[in-house]
Amino acid sequence: MSINILFYVLFLSQIILISYYYPKQIIKRIEGVLKKFPPESYPKLYPESADKVIAAKIRYQLLNQIILVIGLLLMGLYALMSKDYDNGQKFAEGLPLMFGMVQFIPFMLLEVSGCRQFKLMRKANKSTSRSADLTPRHLFNYVSPLLVISAVLLLFTFIFFDLYIHDFTITNDLIIKIITLSLVHALFIGLAVWHLTGKRLDPHQAIKDRSSQTQFSLQSMGSVSIFLSLFLMANSAVDVFELGYMEIIINSIYFQVIAFVGIGGMLRTDQIDTINFDVYKADNSII
Repeated sequence: MSINILFYVLFLSQIILISYYYPKQIIKRIEGVLKKFPPESYPKLYPESADKVIAAKIRYQLLNQIILVIGLLLMGLYALMSKDYDNGQKFAEGLPLMFGMVQFIPFMLLEVSGCRQFKLMRKANKSTSRSADLTPRHLFNYVSPLLVISAVLLLFTFIFFDLYIHDFTITNDLIIKIITLSLVHALFIGLAVWHLTGKRLDPHQAIKDRSSQTQFSLQSMGSVSIFLSLFLMANSAVDVFELGYMEIIINSIYFQVIAFVGIGGMLRTDQIDTINFDVYKADNSII
């Protein structure tokens, strides 16, 4: 199989998975919530109105459709530009990475919109009745120690590996990667602390649902940490051993794995049928 064919297969897979399949599943999920839990019966679920949710869904769908078309056009552009792979052609090598960042924009905007809805929920929440989960919320109640240990070990393994293949010379590239890892994991630690000790974003969320959400978030961060270390190790190997043609493979696989763990994991774990929507009824107190 030529590198061009492999590029087409992987990049097409990335386009379809992140800009078509997962958005379609999320839209189906939103429509399912609107149908099963209408604002008339579940007013607390809609701090503004159902029309706002529908408008956000349409924007999200349209944005993903635009990105999907752009991705297909980029594939066509690459086909016109190069029939044979050229090691010096960075366009192909960086395309999955650059386009992958663009593909995640709609998901990030959807998360921002969700946070805004939660803020409005808290503002509109007039209930004085509260109940709290008195069970201690410790890290290892939600995530396996093996996952945490593996993530930490891989961080140091990456640093040692990079030093080893560079004859134990500290390069500027290594410094940049270490700074990047430090910032990412500082964010992860902050998010983990918030999940374990912070207040609920959704004031109506059931305790069981919050626990499930916390578990998924912590496990996802652990998995992403592992894949990030592996990605950086592979990236270093590509640079040192001049395997430029492998970069398109690594970059595309990385984004698809992150999407599978993050977006796919959320869809698999946080299913509509498992969420307690009774807390959003007009006659319910927050539990």
